[in-house]
Amino acid sequence: MRILFICGSLESGSDGVGDYTKRLATEIIKKNHEVAILAINDQFINTKIERTELVDSFQLLVYRIPSNLTSTIRYEIANLWIDNFSPEWLSLQYVPFSFNSKGIPLELHKGLSKFSIGGRRWHIMFHELWVGMEKNSTFKYKIWGGIQKFLIKKLIKKLNPSLITTQTGLYQIQLKKLGYSAKYLPLFSNIPLMHPYIFKSNSNNYKKITFVNFGTIHPGAPIESFAKEAALYKQKKGIEFDLILIGRSGKEQSHWETVWKLAGLNIITLGEQSIDRISEVFNTATFGISSTALPIIEKSGSVAAMHEHNLPVICISKPWYPAGIKNLPIAKGVIYYLSGNFEVCLTKEITVNYTDISLVSKQLLDSFSSFN
Repeated sequence: MRILFICGSLESGSDGVGDYTKRLATEIIKKNHEVAILAINDQFINTKIERTELVDSFQLLVYRIPSNLTSTIRYEIANLWIDNFSPEWLSLQYVPFSFNSKGIPLELHKGLSKFSIGGRRWHIMFHELWVGMEKNSTFKYKIWGGIQKFLIKKLIKKLNPSLITTQTGLYQIQLKKLGYSAKYLPLFSNIPLMHPYIFKSNSNNYKKITFVNFGTIHPGAPIESFAKEAALYKQKKGIEFDLILIGRSGKEQSHWETVWKLAGLNIITLGEQSIDRISEVFNTATFGISSTALPIIEKSGSVAAMHEHNLPVICISKPWYPAGIKNLPIAKGVIYYLSGNFEVCLTKEITVNYTDISLVSKQLLDSFSSFN
């Protein structure tokens, strides 16, 4: 098959969906298919770039169109390039903010529909849907999200995709409420397992437990009560607790450092590190920590990376409940921390089920093939 992935930007290390798309495209190339990627609103360049990149020792054709061009010109350029590549499948990797800085891509459905010629089939992967989904969202966010929802409906109607996928159960439900069936395509890790031989400590058998947080720390997480319970557990059981912060933690980093130290616990801030080093840290940790809201934790690349390294994940997030939806199942491999259940988080057996990139790519290809 000839498959063209379409996303917003493709700046390595600066655009999560772009990095995801590169890895997925490369994995499909390994399975002897012709694949290219088109970035139609690249915010990291000022001129067009067409080149072949080496990813995992495989050559990947990419074409990047800068966002500083008008939408009319961008779609005209893209259309000519797509005609030259002549794909059988067009796979849109959808995040509203990838195609418009305000997350309101008004012309996206019209622009993309120009590519729908010659029997080409569309696939849409919804990485994100709309803002204002949480029941306590402000009026502004609800209106904003309502516009985004309207544009998603227009996009689906205009492109008439053969296949829709998403990586969270919540988004499946939301799309179903719009009248569309979306298949579940699990997220894979952007941090491959590099050190499988490293010995991992176990919370039930050793005198030190290591938590690791990778990437952005979201505000509102109950780190104070978590640290307090960790300190009490240390006194009770004689177990030491280390917290490692790796990657770009954001504005909450200093707050977490202060809280953890005031509780008399050890914290290590590593900052940005190589993939090899991140994998090494994961392999020596006991638990992953995530402050991503539980209903959308399946879309966290950090959690996927932890799961690939067989790390159970403790979700430490502020309460977040989607409006109009109840009884969402908890993602596998995750336990939700609430004040008072710290010991349960440490001792409850958590089964980590991880779907690696090879299986994800096979699932997608099988879905494509079913339409032939």
